[in-house]
Amino acid sequence: MFGPFRLFPVQRLLLEGDRAIRLGSRALDVLIALAERAGEVISKDELIARAWPGTVVEEGNLKVQVAALRRALGDGSGGKRYLTAVPGRGYCLVAAAKYETVEGTPHEAGPSEAGPAAPAHNLPVMLTRLVGRAEEVAALAARLPGRRLLTLVGPGGIGKTSVALAVAEARIARYADGVWLVDLTPLGDARLVPTALATPLGLEIGSDNPLPGLINALRDRRMLVVLDNCEHVIDGAAHLAAGLLRGTRGVDILATSREPLRVQGEQRYRLAPLDSPPTSEGLIAIDATAFPAVQLFVERATESSHDFVLDDADVPVVADICRKLDGIPLAIELAAARVDALGVRELASRLDDRLRFLTHGRRTGVARHQTMRAALDWSYGVLSEGEQNVLRRLAVFAGGFTLEAAAAVGGNGGAVEREIADRIEELVAKSLVVADVHGAAPRYRLLETTRAYGLEKLNDSGELAVVTRRHAEYYRDLLAAAGDPEDEAVAGSWHAIYAPEVGNVRAALDWAFGPTGDAETAVAIAAASASLWIEMSLLTECRGWMEAAVSRLDDAAATGTRREMIVQAALGLSVMYTRGRTNTPRAALARANELAERYQDPGYQLRTITALALFCIRLEDFEGALKLARRAEAIAKSIADEPGVAKVNCISGLALFFLGKFTEALPNLRAAYSSITPVGRRAQIVRSGMDYSILARCVEAHILWLHGTFDRSAQAARDVLADAQETGHPASLCQALAWCGCGIPLQLGDLDTAEHSIALLKNNARTHGFSYYYAFGLGYEGQLSALRGDIEGAERLLRAGLEEMREYENIYTAFLIMLAAVLASASKFSESFAVIDEVLRRTASNEGFAWRPEALRIRGDVRLLSGTADAAAAEKDFRGSLDLARRQETLSWELRTVTSLARLWRDQGLRREARELLASTYDRFSEGFQTADLKAAKLLLDELT
Repeated sequence: MFGPFRLFPVQRLLLEGDRAIRLGSRALDVLIALAERAGEVISKDELIARAWPGTVVEEGNLKVQVAALRRALGDGSGGKRYLTAVPGRGYCLVAAAKYETVEGTPHEAGPSEAGPAAPAHNLPVMLTRLVGRAEEVAALAARLPGRRLLTLVGPGGIGKTSVALAVAEARIARYADGVWLVDLTPLGDARLVPTALATPLGLEIGSDNPLPGLINALRDRRMLVVLDNCEHVIDGAAHLAAGLLRGTRGVDILATSREPLRVQGEQRYRLAPLDSPPTSEGLIAIDATAFPAVQLFVERATESSHDFVLDDADVPVVADICRKLDGIPLAIELAAARVDALGVRELASRLDDRLRFLTHGRRTGVARHQTMRAALDWSYGVLSEGEQNVLRRLAVFAGGFTLEAAAAVGGNGGAVEREIADRIEELVAKSLVVADVHGAAPRYRLLETTRAYGLEKLNDSGELAVVTRRHAEYYRDLLAAAGDPEDEAVAGSWHAIYAPEVGNVRAALDWAFGPTGDAETAVAIAAASASLWIEMSLLTECRGWMEAAVSRLDDAAATGTRREMIVQAALGLSVMYTRGRTNTPRAALARANELAERYQDPGYQLRTITALALFCIRLEDFEGALKLARRAEAIAKSIADEPGVAKVNCISGLALFFLGKFTEALPNLRAAYSSITPVGRRAQIVRSGMDYSILARCVEAHILWLHGTFDRSAQAARDVLADAQETGHPASLCQALAWCGCGIPLQLGDLDTAEHSIALLKNNARTHGFSYYYAFGLGYEGQLSALRGDIEGAERLLRAGLEEMREYENIYTAFLIMLAAVLASASKFSESFAVIDEVLRRTASNEGFAWRPEALRIRGDVRLLSGTADAAAAEKDFRGSLDLARRQETLSWELRTVTSLARLWRDQGLRREARELLASTYDRFSEGFQTADLKAAKLLLDELT
């Protein structure tokens, strides 16, 4: 015994549990030789002599048998190792082996003791291990006794034959007259199907109509017939199956086909692709190999290159390869076979030309499995002309389509929707189109490899230009007719209807802006799609399409039109969120506002003015932001725009926050979220890519912290984060993570919560292209490192974050304060002074800046740590910080400052004064006594007492 296996050398039997593992005789000879001396290295010559006695063979033959053994044992899968090669010496069975005789198990009996012969069959030896299908095989095997006709359906390369053979193998013992494989691939005439079954059974059926004689011969047999690859002789296979079901009682049928046989009593099982990992940050090799698609890739890559090991760095690349190949086993095997020559990264880069690239199947495999093109040629060849026409036209759709879209794009003048629907139904049945019927209306799609093949055929047919134009015009008109996503009547369904069409909108824009497109259609689609990109937080992509549209305005005769207004507004907003402080956002938003005034469109006036106000906040022009907010408020009230009024309240509250007017900011912030409806929140997202009720609550949670109500601040942070996660809107979630998930826990000293939120923030920011939020994540990670004592790592992370957020001045200033403290902790006092002086210069124009009290306090601390200045200068900084904190009513800043000042007085011998000062602030707190700042203050109080 070794691992889960039991080896019986005399019977030449290998079991995994109760399942027999079928091996070729040479591979079994090698295994027996290795097992007899488990743990020892056995030379190649000795193994060759054992497996090929008296014969001279090449060493490569031994390698082939060892590879077959490894596949059968699953060697290397999930970290399991049974065999190892010792270079220059030989091979060794490294698994711990036990030798025992167990009552009731096979023993080494002589020929006279042999039991009854096993049922006959003609199943081939499985040369490779079936990956990721164990549960399906077991479930299908269990169905056979009750379902006499079971058809495995699926596209080419999905593994129908492999699964069918595994199911048949598992049922051999249940059929007294055997299990018989009938490969229908070579047949060119459906009338030959009965003869194809008679041949392996040794039956001579003479007649122009052999079916009745065949049924008569099998009437009393108990057997399983595997009809493999029925699609090209589907009528003959269906007639044979129907005849056997009617005329026999003990003959069961397991069929494989790209479409069902459509015979009474047939149970269909559509074989799904192998599961691939979702797009995810931080996925490691041990987790990735739990997905069958990756597991198959690794096994086949190991066969191709014996030293291949999937490491954590390559996991995202391999996972992406498996997803791009739709989890189709044949495609994955063909790709993995190229790893030895290319490596996984070069392999991934070549998948755009997958039909040319996915070649070099096993020489012993059937012709249609030598390349993916051959597999698709086989499927395409059995289609009717009408089905071929529709299939290749459907290839222009990216990411799925509706029947209405298929009729508009895939029709040919006179084709009506019903006719196209019938063709698509046939293509679904033949496993060339995938149907999703779980939504309100069915959607369809082509697997990516099938789509690539269809596009080639479309180009060869000369229809590509016509069909791609028809596709672009359809989605231009669809988006134009979508209605206003802010309209309550359509808001609930707008996202569900149009978000699935993002892939098609991309394809339409690619064509329209490409060499064969036209500018008018391009600008029209860009304008019509602006709300879609913003609502889905695809702001980097939005920026790219809007920049392209602006560059083609003159060509499209769209300069000065409403389309320009929409495009400029979307451009300004997307650039502001993805590139920070450049001239583009202000210029684009100002142009959009000018056009909105020209067209007397108060909705777009409101949208552009509030965006300009946010831009002012980023540049630390808080007074300018307030002026714009008041102007926007008047417009919003004049048109009774509920989401607009709420957004303006949020922006006003945010500007007041940065001005240090926290008490004054609270009414605005609470008004921003207290009365807005879900429809209003959705409208805010569609207009400007942000749920401002979440932002308002984030800022309120920070003010609660600044006021010293630490427990309420922590609870508010948890509540808003939960709300943001429930909405699932990426930009709003990043906002909540940055302010509440990271910022507040770090201030409170809850480092574990902060660490979790930082990881989520970086992951979401990277996924959606939010460079500024990713920079926040780096900065917060630096602050976390400092609090945990890793000063060198903290400085590195903070500098990296600051480099990325330099264009966002209000946040840049806040993180500069953190860097100054870290530099002081590293005894880099001159650098720390330079940084903190920059902070104070940046906030000099507005003494109420939210973080100025903390900046003054840190400068005082740095003075004391450096030892280069007298205590009077430090005390002056502390008193300036304390005065400002009290005017701002920020009890939390006051606590930190009096703690620093109390330490200074203690060191000067003024212990009573220090205790009275600190106690007068500490005693004003009523909650949060387990937070870091209050615990530190309490320790100092106890010492002073």
